[in-house]
Amino acid sequence: IVPTEAGLILVRRAKEILTQVENAKSEIRNSGGIIAGKVSIGVLPTVAPYFLTHVLGSFIEQCPKTQVFVHENTTDQSLQLIESGKLDLGIVSLPIRENGFETETLFSEEMLLAIHPRHPLSQKRQIFTDDLRSEKFILLQEDHCLGNQVIGFCNQHDFHPRIVFECGQIATVQSLVEAGIGISLIPQMAIKASPTLIYRQLELPRPKRTIAVVTRSKRHQKVAVQEFLKHLRQVGKTFNLLAPNNHLIQTSEKPKA
Repeated sequence: IVPTEAGLILVRRAKEILTQVENAKSEIRNSGGIIAGKVSIGVLPTVAPYFLTHVLGSFIEQCPKTQVFVHENTTDQSLQLIESGKLDLGIVSLPIRENGFETETLFSEEMLLAIHPRHPLSQKRQIFTDDLRSEKFILLQEDHCLGNQVIGFCNQHDFHPRIVFECGQIATVQSLVEAGIGISLIPQMAIKASPTLIYRQLELPRPKRTIAVVTRSKRHQKVAVQEFLKHLRQVGKTFNLLAPNNHLIQTSEKPKA
């Protein structure tokens, strides 16, 4: 069933009316000065376990009457749900290709080379992208933007990674690296302490990813959503300072003269 042009106008107006009704309810609930309501967010699986621990606890303390619903989705899935109104916002990795959305950068983080301690690269003072050309890569599957970002970084340096495994979870990627099966590039927020895993910085320019919050353009946000966005901005400013296990990163040392 396909709506006519008049039907599309009616659907658009109906959505606006429903939004206005929800906003009115939200304003009534918040009229006593206590923020209440619901916030539905879509978050990348490579972000949710690491970043949200710094966001949700402190937000609930500030707004105890607000319910937060978290959906772990790929970027494309979150954008579709934001477009349909099922999600209020998404936490994604830039860039996004779709129009009609507003993005606001929260923070950027480095991508680190994850290798087994007995891997030959662990003995090098400096690691360059040329050192990675013949290595076996373990990446996330294609529907995860992190895997595509690693491939894009390699392509920028004129080679395609030799992919031996593709996984659905970043924890699986790291487990396979720990087993000595291959190497990978891991976001700084996801590094962990392990006797069978080390992280090394690449030489400049180092790979990075940028995490942003995305909302639907020209859509009025409920008071609870506005408060959550404000809190996200505050946490994003200091997140790199809060990131755990930064001491596990081995920096590249230049040979001494």
